[in-house]
Amino acid sequence: MPSLSGPLRNHQVLLLAWRITGGTRAFVRSADFVVALAITALCANKWLGQGWWDQAIAIVPSLLGFTLGGFAIFLGFGSDSFREQITTENQLTSPYLSVSAAFLIFVTAQCVALLYALICAALYFPRPPILDPLGPFLESATPVAWGIGYLIFVLSITLSMRAALRIFRLSRWYNSFIVAMRNAEQDGASGGSR
Repeated sequence: MPSLSGPLRNHQVLLLAWRITGGTRAFVRSADFVVALAITALCANKWLGQGWWDQAIAIVPSLLGFTLGGFAIFLGFGSDSFREQITTENQLTSPYLSVSAAFLIFVTAQCVALLYALICAALYFPRPPILDPLGPFLESATPVAWGIGYLIFVLSITLSMRAALRIFRLSRWYNSFIVAMRNAEQDGASGGSR
């Protein structure tokens, strides 16, 4: 595992974000994943047929744009003193990095979903005779691949709730911070007028 200080390569940044959000064990047990599995199972009729990728290609780019806009707003959110309050030495427990990591995982899932859908769309064509010996394998593997793709697509949507909850939590912290600052100013003003 990479060092938690110093510059990181892109894959190391993703691994760090994955660790901050709890890793594989937390992910598999998360409501995001369970709900995505349930929705994928309920929508089997959609992804067992060709063309499911059109839905992902239509939805994910807008969702991705909205997410990146929200991430940019988050990065500028609050005052410097507030950001200092929610930043810790330990990157794995930093509330600031927790929200950033949730957004990074969310954006990554959306990018993977979009790329997977584009690849499925590109690979859907009549099987050439040269691939006839692989026919039984392809007929079995195709629905599995489509199910995985649809799961990633649905997961890229359900992860939005995780990011939204972290932003709301951050907003509550900011509200408490502002109230505490205001109370401290009022206490200071009333103490100085005695």
